[in-house]
Amino acid sequence: MEKDFRKQIDDIEESMYSYARECKSDGDDCGYSPRHIRRCKKILQTYLSHLSKITAPTDGAIMAEVEKAVLALNRLNKKTDYALIETDEREVIAEFIQTVAVAFGLQEHDGDITEEWREW
Repeated sequence: MEKDFRKQIDDIEESMYSYARECKSDGDDCGYSPRHIRRCKKILQTYLSHLSKITAPTDGAIMAEVEKAVLALNRLNKKTDYALIETDEREVIAEFIQTVAVAFGLQEHDGDITEEWREW
């Protein structure tokens, strides 16, 4: 299961790199650098790692990790003037966070679990 989630993180990373390459080839600046992409990947990897280490999962413990990840992504996205997490990434990242939370035992979830904290 964790291997599949790591693949999803890699796909998110590649999508961001792909967009950056497209911008560059068009002579544009996408607003973020490879460093920002690596930091985004690290946030998602840390989120996955922390959830996998919870030995007695509760909704509270899982949602605390969701909050930490979303707030970290907010800070990162703000550093790029909100260019890093655009519409496509927003949907994929929010879905990833929710899917992982449910896979690791989140019981009570109604709608988008990132919405309370998400600024992207």
